[in-house]
Amino acid sequence: MALMEFLLKEMTGKYYPDRYSMYHKGDTVREAFYVSDGYVACLGFDDLGDKQVISIIGKDSIIAGKSFTAQEPSAYEWVCLPGVYVMRVSYVSMKEVYEKFPDAEELARLIMADISDKELERLKLLKRDAETLVYTFYVNHREFLDNPGMMADRELCTYLLISESTLRNVRQKLFKDGKL
Repeated sequence: MALMEFLLKEMTGKYYPDRYSMYHKGDTVREAFYVSDGYVACLGFDDLGDKQVISIIGKDSIIAGKSFTAQEPSAYEWVCLPGVYVMRVSYVSMKEVYEKFPDAEELARLIMADISDKELERLKLLKRDAETLVYTFYVNHREFLDNPGMMADRELCTYLLISESTLRNVRQKLFKDGKL
């Protein structure tokens, strides 16, 4: 109960109806995030400045990467996708939580390990055919079908590692076959 009271006092929440960049590449991430509802995307950039969606993090996830834990500039951009509700807690407050409530750190590690496992499963899926890849993505992320403005196809393709034409053709086929 004491942990809940502390977090209620220290955390702030915000709903993002539109896309919003929380932190840009080179910023130091000063807060850990809890995705209460919706999605946050992590964007990476190559030497030419081309953008790739590295990760899509959903509901009930904690985001506290290297930039946050080491308090150093981030190599990534963190973007709230439309319709996300995010809770934030500062680096100082998070350190205090871990000092006062040691079980909270273990719980946070388990939640972040779950995110890591989901990413590993996605990486395994990338070797499959495009139809399986697109179908599995939309089954697990139905909101992206219901709200096509959540992420442009050109960005989604960088996450799925397929071309835009492949994404569109496969998605159309899945609709036509009644699978989506």
